[in-house]
Amino acid sequence: MESYQEAARTAAAADKRPVVPSRAQVVVEGHLPVSEFASDRPGAQSPFGDDLRFPLPIERLTYTHPSESTMPTGH
Repeated sequence: MESYQEAARTAAAADKRPVVPSRAQVVVEGHLPVSEFASDRPGAQSPFGDDLRFPLPIERLTYTHPSESTMPTGH
């Protein structure tokens, strides 16, 4: 009987507490629920990963400027 009364007191106390809105966010499918709380350093995370340092040396760049022969033709 005592545990029932204790449970009733706990439930009554819980009813008196203010409702705190949830901070959980719904993540759109295909996106990752990443925040700085899941990191070992503050601030925004790099979309390129933690193992790249910028600026990259010229030897590591893979960009090729399009030429006229590779440009799409008009409609």
